Amino acid sequence: MPETSELPIAVCADCAAFRGEGADAQGGAQGKCRLRPEIGVIRDSHPVCPMLQIRQSRQGQVRPPHQAPQAPAPRTRSHVEVEAPVRRTLRDAARGDTRGEIAMDRDGLKAVLRELLEEETLYGYPALGKRWQGGVLVLKPADPGLQAKELPLETFFHKIVMIRDRLRVLEQKLNGHDKLSDGEKVELQGYITKAYGTLTTFNALFRDREDGFSSKDE
Repeated sequence: MPETSELPIAVCADCAAFRGEGADAQGGAQGKCRLRPEIGVIRDSHPVCPMLQIRQSRQGQVRPPHQAPQAPAPRTRSHVEVEAPVRRTLRDAARGDTRGEIAMDRDGLKAVLRELLEEETLYGYPALGKRWQGGVLVLKPADPGLQAKELPLETFFHKIVMIRDRLRVLEQKLNGHDKLSDGEKVELQGYITKAYGTLTTFNALFRDREDGFSSKDE
């Protein structure tokens, strides 16, 4: 088996969250992500996001993009060698004269916007705990004659994260509201804090505890 560093980089089809839904107009496979339904239909060869969960059948056959390939042998640096361009983000924007036109098609623009959303998102994409990866949530009725319902834990975790992020946005909007008195803000903040306290049950799903819910009124 080849060395891990020589394995091909994983794509969406290698992720457990990808669900195939036939072929596109060009004959390639396409589908949707169960963890990120907001991005719509994507190709199976689409670059993966930070929420990658490699399928069990693809373990050892592909590698995450952040796992760098084996470094080449060191070479002597030439005095004419050009430094690699610095990759700018919203936190480290380019300075100087940035006027001009950039040739970019629709797919290119969508890729840039998706990358910005992934890197500059307000709260990031928390990771599911390792022991829960690939797990299933089973909803079993008390009546044995009724069929149980199964839900991938990755999908359930994504919904929990969406609740967390929307509560945080609500909290920000509440604190910045200019037509509410301080007393009204404190009263409404109390309800949000209680909601956080109720949801601490799901903190066991987060890989990093600081990403979860807190019942403390901060």
